[in-house]
Amino acid sequence: MKKNRLTWSILLLIVTNDTCDSLAQLLMKKGLVAPAGSLGFHEIFGFLSHNAGSWMVWLGVLIYTLNFLIWIAVLSRLDLSIAVPVASTNYITLPILAMIFLHEQVSWLRWAGIALIIAGIHFVSKSARLEPAAQSRGGGQP
Repeated sequence: MKKNRLTWSILLLIVTNDTCDSLAQLLMKKGLVAPAGSLGFHEIFGFLSHNAGSWMVWLGVLIYTLNFLIWIAVLSRLDLSIAVPVASTNYITLPILAMIFLHEQVSWLRWAGIALIIAGIHFVSKSARLEPAAQSRGGGQP
């Protein structure tokens, strides 16, 4: 398999990776108990020990481990310069999940930024499909 060719199976791995990432972040955010004041260097150990017993945090860490393994599979099949922009779908899913499960507000300006991210994902994925054709015609760099 040629590296840097964005196939449906690689795209499915990326979407699965981003779904795991979003779920892990959601679980950790929901499972953490926020500190009363500011969180400086001296307070970090108390914060960590206080939150170390949260099953939601640990489930998030476990899902991040799965996320890491999926990401390694993606990177072994796709160039980094293509994988990372295409994997930006979590910028879309996280605000939606935060609205539903954490009752966060998402402003119109943030939605406009998300629309630009969607456009960027589209252009990067199109360029990934066009690059091999351009190289085979001699349009690639030496």
